[in-house]
Amino acid sequence: MTSSEGNSISSQPKEETKNVSKQGTVAAALSGSVSGAIISTCVQPLDVVRTRMQADATKNAFSGMLGTFRSIVSEEGVRALWRGTGPTIARLSVGLGIQMYVLESLKDAFYQRHLHLNDKQGQKLTKAEAFLAGGVARAAAAAATCPFTVVKTRMEYAGSRVQYTGTLSALRSISRVEGIGGLFRGLGPTILTNAPFSAFYYLFYTSLQDRMQQNGASKTVTNLTSGAVAAVCATLLTQPTDMLRTHMQLGLGRGGAALNVMDTWNAVVGGSMGYRALLVGALPRVVKRTMQTALVWTLYEELQPAFKQALQSASSRGQNYSGPAP
Repeated sequence: MTSSEGNSISSQPKEETKNVSKQGTVAAALSGSVSGAIISTCVQPLDVVRTRMQADATKNAFSGMLGTFRSIVSEEGVRALWRGTGPTIARLSVGLGIQMYVLESLKDAFYQRHLHLNDKQGQKLTKAEAFLAGGVARAAAAAATCPFTVVKTRMEYAGSRVQYTGTLSALRSISRVEGIGGLFRGLGPTILTNAPFSAFYYLFYTSLQDRMQQNGASKTVTNLTSGAVAAVCATLLTQPTDMLRTHMQLGLGRGGAALNVMDTWNAVVGGSMGYRALLVGALPRVVKRTMQTALVWTLYEELQPAFKQALQSASSRGQNYSGPAP
């Protein structure tokens, strides 16, 4: 055997490993997009209620979760509970696709590092790695989809008072009236809400998942339970920054003026409710986040292997196909 033949043969496993890794990250992106689009539609009413509660609290009109729900339905009808579904689907399907792609890429990088260092950790993240991977992945997704978040928040609260005929119409209208900066209003609190949420979530999720699997729990039960518990803990830890995000993106300063983070903080806690205002909307947000995150990750865990297998099958068929006979 010649030296070139030996190098060719030895490079094949590396090339195959690289292809498998790439297929895994693409499958993760597809799985995240599909699961995000499906589940977000189901839990959208909770987001509408939460946004209304947080906005009303700054006007001293807080009426609780059930009171806000009844108010929306009686004043605007049941369909109003699904306001902002378009940008929500766009935000989550695109955002979760980006998040899962970055997450899987970071996981692969950490696994390769473990292999390079002959680390016994192997195909398992440390707590610090899980926290970092979850936070960075979500920060990238939150920054990329901030314009959809702005549109979603305004459509959920403003409804018919703002004449947005759709997501694209809203994006054009905001950029024309407020400039590109208007599409990224509240970007700081958006990242400070989403990145720590996903960092804490993924840390709690992977830790609980490992513990339950060691105790022999089934895959579906493990994913649902780990997802639900992790979502509750991460949601409560990031609630104050979510209140600030909503306030900034709705332009609830005097005359709709855009406020910075500190001015927004002072406006929120300076009202009649004081620091309690930071927790307004926590209940629907906990319910929504728990349902959405647990279901999304459960569906994601089921879809990713299927997408990965389909991509590998398609790749194998492509490699075996030599073209038409001469």
